[in-house]
Amino acid sequence: MTTFIHANGNWTDIVAKFNLGPEDIIDFHFGPRDGSVKTYDEAMFEVKERVVAGVQNAQQRGRHYVMFVHGHSTSGPGKTTARSVVRQFMRSREATPYIERRGCVQHETVFLAKIKKRVGSASEAQ
Repeated sequence: MTTFIHANGNWTDIVAKFNLGPEDIIDFHFGPRDGSVKTYDEAMFEVKERVVAGVQNAQQRGRHYVMFVHGHSTSGPGKTTARSVVRQFMRSREATPYIERRGCVQHETVFLAKIKKRVGSASEAQ
């Protein structure tokens, strides 16, 4: 079982508490999508790609956290949403090289990932 910190309240308080800048926040609120351009499954695949790239980029830049703004779940149990894609990735083995689960914050509308230091980084050698 994962050991995320659970939080509620206004998610912008998390931004302030962890001193996040705009470069540390990935927002999945794209607004209405035109279904003729991209299928729902393609959109959810794109969400996962952005999550993976987000944690990788944060680690490469030496950032301590990256926040994913996914919003409330509006689809009901068993449905795939940006929220479920983010949470599923964070629980997966695929996330292990990038995040420290015990420092991650799971909120009803955002997920704050605590980023591991990159192996072999200059700060580790000191």
